[in-house]
Amino acid sequence: MGSFFNRIQRRDTAILMVFNSSIKCKVLDLFMPCITYFGSGIFSVLFCIASIINGDRFIRQLGIETSLALIVSGFIARMIKITVNRIRPYIVLQNLNIRKIGIDDYSFPSGHTTAAFCIAVMIALTIPHLSVIAISIAIAVGISRMYLGVHFPSDVLVGMLLGSITSLSVFLLM
Repeated sequence: MGSFFNRIQRRDTAILMVFNSSIKCKVLDLFMPCITYFGSGIFSVLFCIASIINGDRFIRQLGIETSLALIVSGFIARMIKITVNRIRPYIVLQNLNIRKIGIDDYSFPSGHTTAAFCIAVMIALTIPHLSVIAISIAIAVGISRMYLGVHFPSDVLVGMLLGSITSLSVFLLM
């Protein structure tokens, strides 16, 4: 079992280095810290508040459902983080380009990616003509977390799945 996890860790590190070092450039150095905030708690709260107070009943429902999905997925992500206790890549890897932006102690799963996918999938389900834009932004948030050196690819992948599944579940149940 140990060799299985070692293989995953090696592959995780190799993929992380592609996003963190191989594509590094001045434009992305400016862009990635900005795009990562689309998965932040502040953005999530502001998105939900703006949607809920919107005069359109359809948008208000989007805000309510997104709020519920964010609460549920945030709770699940937090429980996983404190159970798994995975150390962030910038602590365990050398030669990593890092920007410590809005981070807590543990990396698995990515909370920013979870939130970004919660919002994006709910938008895609509610307003289908915005799906490509919403999902593209969420993917960019996940990539930004690796580019900034604060998450492994598997952290981002699980965040994508958790956010997506939670939003789909809330959408189908409401």
